[in-house]
Amino acid sequence: MPDLQSVLIIDDDPVVADILETIFDGEVRISSALSGREGIEAARAEAPDLILLDVRMRDMDGYETLKQLKQITETADVPVVFLTAKTQTEDEYMGLELGAFDYISKPIIPQIVKVRIHNHLLLKQQRDQLANMSMIDGLTGIANRRRFDDYLDQEFRRGARNHYPVSLLMLDIDDFKPFNDTYGHQSGDDCLQRIAAEIQTHSRRPSDLVARYGGEEFALILPDTPLDAAIMLAENIRAGIEALAITHEGARAVPFVTISIGVASTEDATIAIIDDLIEAADKRLYRAKESGRNRVCDTLE
Repeated sequence: MPDLQSVLIIDDDPVVADILETIFDGEVRISSALSGREGIEAARAEAPDLILLDVRMRDMDGYETLKQLKQITETADVPVVFLTAKTQTEDEYMGLELGAFDYISKPIIPQIVKVRIHNHLLLKQQRDQLANMSMIDGLTGIANRRRFDDYLDQEFRRGARNHYPVSLLMLDIDDFKPFNDTYGHQSGDDCLQRIAAEIQTHSRRPSDLVARYGGEEFALILPDTPLDAAIMLAENIRAGIEALAITHEGARAVPFVTISIGVASTEDATIAIIDDLIEAADKRLYRAKESGRNRVCDTLE
């Protein structure tokens, strides 16, 4: 059964959430918050598909709440629909100018509200599907370079904010051009797919991201992971790929397809920005290549 879409109601009148629970009768997942501040925290924690936001609230009005939601990475793209008893054009203009998608007038008319919310949820689902398609590598089915860039930026900032390490693995198939030349591009594509799948089997946490970085190069982002744990995982991946025993007579390490891996972590005091982390992992990858391939390298010494 597919996951239900979720709607967060931010309204200081608890009756509104009760009414919407009755209207949808389990068709969507409803949660509620009774103030703007509480709603912002709930939105960050829950990542709802749609927010219904009351304009008039005591502690913080809907306009200010929307402004703050738009400034937070996790909530900036969540569609917001205002709930209001006010119908003045200037109020609607102000809300739409701030980024609201729509207005729903109070008192709530069940049939109209249900259709309009369903329409907004359908649009959100379609936008998510298009976004996911643009973030997936067509050959391997894993994240593409664009998704890698976005996710590393997000997790690097989160790690700095919450004081936890982010580790990065850069992985490159050894002697892949000779493999393509010997066995053909279809075999090369099959090899890339098997390698991507094997890397994914070792990446078990939802927060980890396996991506195709380019050509025969892959990357693995490991939030909240210290260097020693990242090295251990990298070695398991290296061994797992060698154990696939994909024949490669032109390989210089062993007669199978192998992979070299560079590992870096923000625990390294010299890493201050994202580019430093990528460069550090990349340099260690090429040190692994220079040292004989089919190995993991976490230092330049």
